[in-house]
Amino acid sequence: MSRHTDRIQVFKLVFQTEFQGREDMLSLLEEYFEENLTDKDNKAFIENEYRGVLDNLEKIDDVINKSAINWSVERIDKVDLSILRLAVYEILFSDVPGRVAANEAVELAKEFSADKSPKFINGILGKVIGDRK
Repeated sequence: MSRHTDRIQVFKLVFQTEFQGREDMLSLLEEYFEENLTDKDNKAFIENEYRGVLDNLEKIDDVINKSAINWSVERIDKVDLSILRLAVYEILFSDVPGRVAANEAVELAKEFSADKSPKFINGILGKVIGDRK
């Protein structure tokens, strides 16, 4: 599997958590790995990214709230919010370059969200990346 495919899985898990809750996190991961043949490297990447998003959710949401002018995490569409949370996690807490995280997020938005979402997500992530410099 490619890293893009892995990110799709992390995005789906983060999105599912919106509806099932954090307390079901481990069961979501176990269920995912039981249903999908995943090699060790991919499994580690998916688990680390997913746990990283959830472990840093408060800080990630604070950054999104500060970067999304006239928007808050409560108002953002759940699909877009899940994509943003994954990308902001990668920008702030991983070794993924900011531009790569932003490009991946835009691609996820093109695949899974509304027509205007890629531009919306790119704008927010551009601000996140700009604020880090």
